[in-house]
Amino acid sequence: MVVASALYGLDDIKNRLIRRQGKWFVRTREIPEHGPFTNRLEAIEGLFRHVEICSGSLANRDRDEARAIAEHFINTCRLPDCPLCQQLALAEKCA
Repeated sequence: MVVASALYGLDDIKNRLIRRQGKWFVRTREIPEHGPFTNRLEAIEGLFRHVEICSGSLANRDRDEARAIAEHFINTCRLPDCPLCQQLALAEKCA
């Protein structure tokens, strides 16, 4: 099961989101404005993916799970009850 571990500890997701001229960006330590993303949920997913990659979390995961995270896009995911989509949606509500 894919778990959005990078979302835990990101209590400041809301403070990392930027909306400018209809596009969404996220602030990270490495990239002042990562994006653009077409909507807020995509921006949160972009932040999650960025943290997973930069923290090295993907290296500690099963190869298939790491690939699923790296290739996951919430707007095109067709998995019913996708755990990653559910966690990202929850993060959006909490942000």
